[in-house]
Amino acid sequence: MCRLLGYVAQEERSIPQFVGPSFNEFLKLSEVHRDGWGIARNDGRATTLMKAAETANSSSNFATAIEEKSKSALLHFRWATPGLGIEDSNSHPFSQDDISFIHNGSIKPYDALLGHIPADLLRLRTGTTDSELFFLFTLSKIKSLGVIEGVRESIAEIKSQFTYSSLNAMVLAPNYLIVVCENNPENRPDWATDEYYQLRYRRDENGIVVASSGWDQSEWEAIPNHSIAVFSRKDFSLSLFEC
Repeated sequence: MCRLLGYVAQEERSIPQFVGPSFNEFLKLSEVHRDGWGIARNDGRATTLMKAAETANSSSNFATAIEEKSKSALLHFRWATPGLGIEDSNSHPFSQDDISFIHNGSIKPYDALLGHIPADLLRLRTGTTDSELFFLFTLSKIKSLGVIEGVRESIAEIKSQFTYSSLNAMVLAPNYLIVVCENNPENRPDWATDEYYQLRYRRDENGIVVASSGWDQSEWEAIPNHSIAVFSRKDFSLSLFEC
C-alpha cells in the first residue's frame, strides 16, 4: 500500500511550496509507507524522474529532490506488497516518454497482466511489481486510444477480469493530470480507517493538488470512489467519469 500526491500549477513551484505547511504532515506518512519514494516532474515537454528504495522522511536525497521546482509533479511513498522486493526499480513513479504513473493497491495474482501487454512495451519492464505491469498495460491502451480513453479502457478491463484491492492511480501527461479512484475499502490494511483509500483535491486559480488520505485535508473535495477525475493542465478544469 502506498501514498500518492500529484499537482499541476500555474507557476513553477516545489511540492512543499505548492502544498503549503501541511506538507510536513503528508511527509510523516512515509514513516509507515517507508519502502521507497519517487518523484516525476513534467514541464509539458520532458519528464525527469528521481526515485530510491529509501524512507523519504529520513533521506537526504529526498530532502534535496523535493525542493526542485516544476509546473507539475507526481510524488509516491511506497509500502511494499509482501514478496515484492524493496529496490529502486520497484519504486514509483514509472515513466515512459511523456507519461508518468503512480499506483496504490494490488492486482492479484501479481503477474495477472503479464500476458496482456504487447511485447515491445513489456521489454521496458525493469522491476517485479504488479504496479509496473499496470502502468505498461495502461500505456498500451493510451498508445491506441489516447490518454483519457486509454486510462478509462485500462480500468474497465482490469475491473472486468481481475481481482484487486485498489486501482487508485495518477497519470501525469503533457495536457492532463488523471486520477483514478477505484478501490475495495474492505481490503484496506487492518489498522487503517475507512478513508484509507480516499483521494481528495484542492483547486484554485493557482492550480490543483490531489493526494491520498491520512493528513489534514478538511477543506479539500473528495473524488468519489469508482470514478476517474481528469484535470486539464491548461485551465485546471475537471471532468469526472464513472469507472
